Amino acid sequence: MTYSVWHRGLGITLDLTEADLGHPEYPRLLDEIYGNYQPDLLYCLEAHEAEGFICPGFMAIRKVNGRPHAMHVAKGERPETQAETDLHKALGEYTAKVATGEGFRVSRSEGGESGKGRVDVTVEGADDRRLAYEIQLAAIAGGSVDERTRLARRAGLTPLWLVNNENAIPIDRAPWARLNVQSWRDVTDRTALPVRGGVKQLNMSRCDWSNPVPCPQQGAGRCGGRHALWEPVRGLYYDDVIRSTASGQLVSLYLPHPAGRRGWHMWVTPTDKEEFLEGRPEPLPGVPAQRRASGTDVRPEVWETGRDGVRPGAAAELARARDDGLPIDASLWHTEPGASEFSRPFTVGEFVIPGDLVAARRTFTRALEHCADIVSHLPSGADIAAGRAEITGEQRERLADARGRCRRLAEEMHAHPWWGTVGNRPAAREALTYAATHDTMT
Repeated sequence: MTYSVWHRGLGITLDLTEADLGHPEYPRLLDEIYGNYQPDLLYCLEAHEAEGFICPGFMAIRKVNGRPHAMHVAKGERPETQAETDLHKALGEYTAKVATGEGFRVSRSEGGESGKGRVDVTVEGADDRRLAYEIQLAAIAGGSVDERTRLARRAGLTPLWLVNNENAIPIDRAPWARLNVQSWRDVTDRTALPVRGGVKQLNMSRCDWSNPVPCPQQGAGRCGGRHALWEPVRGLYYDDVIRSTASGQLVSLYLPHPAGRRGWHMWVTPTDKEEFLEGRPEPLPGVPAQRRASGTDVRPEVWETGRDGVRPGAAAELARARDDGLPIDASLWHTEPGASEFSRPFTVGEFVIPGDLVAARRTFTRALEHCADIVSHLPSGADIAAGRAEITGEQRERLADARGRCRRLAEEMHAHPWWGTVGNRPAAREALTYAATHDTMT
């Protein structure tokens, strides 16, 4: 039992010790949630973990001696409605039709069949690949997903949970794919079934000063190297996923969260997977990443960046959509070394200046020149005053963006730890400017 619970629907924390739950703006909220259990609505805020997953069950409100408490509900799925059943049936038929058309062997569970070992569609693909399609449209407890996934793997099947909601529980608890279809009438042809999530591609992002994001390994500056980034694949359709997973053109990969919380399951190409793992064994769900590829320790505190800013810990896990559509930073797993201009220091007189700071100064100079170029193409003040010309909204926006970039670069340069090692800052600034316009290195 607990007195704090996260309300996913409203995105707020409820304090059950308060009569108004800490939110007077929702005066009847307790009446709405008490005795009205809904899966995937209330979550524990204590970051309850089991096998590497955060909060494997849901929460329900109960009263003990007249006081409300939140209690875990480890099991209990919401049954599908008739409309969901029709859609479920249509997706099952479509899956079987596409796989059979590709020459793969298909078996399906009977309409009334249920139970722990039930699989909606089984596809036997190339090279002894066997996939278990679990079409999950209703809410389901995390523990049920875990159990059915384990049973599938024990039977030699690779599960693929097909969902149609960005917050569906199977997302990142097991290999998954997401469609946006809501009615059986929309299950017509391939163009009606674009894949919205679950398939990723490896992108090696250059960590230089053209990148607005600080180096994910250093936490500041730029290292000049390339960091692994898993980005969502767009332009795929559901039949592409069926065909590619059965033929081996897409394979499953699990990436642990460096802080030991919920990791990421994804479908990737074998080439991307091989490049990413670099000969290491594939990570296992429930085993958090403890070390970088270089062997150094991973930071114990990991802060996630999303659309709503940066938040730590369990609250960030529960607040973000499971399929948030954002790239996944995998730099702790795979990073290519930086260029020499970033790693080798510059010597100017008595100053030994870090290469990344010199590179930042050069980028700052180019940003200033870009601002000056924009200004040079604006109407003159005299023409504007006389009404002969005006600055357009597009010009204002371009100039504001360019000035904002200059400001950000200046702030990052001034925050560089090297400045704390110098005594004469004016002389150090002159030395930095000189290094940025010359090629003298140690």
